[in-house]
Formats: sequence, C-alpha cells, structure tokens
Amino acid sequence: MCSMENWDYYISGIWKEKINGNECITDVFLHTATNGFGKGVKTSKDEVVRLLDEGAKITTITWNYHLIQWRYGAKVEYGEADGETWLHTGPDASTFDDLESSIQMQYIMADMGVPSTSH
Repeated sequence: MCSMENWDYYISGIWKEKINGNECITDVFLHTATNGFGKGVKTSKDEVVRLLDEGAKITTITWNYHLIQWRYGAKVEYGEADGETWLHTGPDASTFDDLESSIQMQYIMADMGVPSTSH
C-alpha cells in the first residue's frame, strides 16, 4: 500500500440503520494508520466526527483482489444540519470509493459471539 498522503485512519466498512425512513451510517470499521495498517475497530459515527473535528485525516479503503493489496479511496468528511451529523465522502469521489459503497458490516459481523455448545 503506497501513500500519496499521510492518513491518520482508514475506514473499510460501515454499519447502517434505518432512522426516520432513511438509511444512516451509525458506525464504521476504523483502522489506525499510526504504525502501518492497524486492526479495525467498530467505532461510532459520533466518535469519527470528533476525530475529524480534532483534525484527523480519514479515508475510505478497499481491498484490491487483483493486486492483493489495500487501495485508498476518498477523503471522509461530515455534514451537520438541525443538530444532526452524518459522514460522507466528497462529491468528487467515485462510486467505488464512496463511503456508502463500503462493505455493510451488519451483514457479515455479529455484535455478539455465537454461544458454544458443550459436548
């Protein structure tokens, strides 16, 4: 993974919920970039907004199966209106790099472990 820009965090997936009839990003799969590519942690949208407010640089990232490496996507930003905040990527982001196109983690990860059966 070669960097043209220094990033503080990467987002490789999102969690969404339907709120007031709209699908909204509630959490992201956030990786640190301090010492290379860190393991992802489910992080709330509000925490990501706080990080952005503090000046953190965050980008989407996707796995390139052909090249077998991570691929940088688009810069993550947030919007605010009527006391609500939301995460988004810039208007110039391609569909592939857009935050909304990230893996929807609620379909592939459970919030709780599967109970084991003892034999």
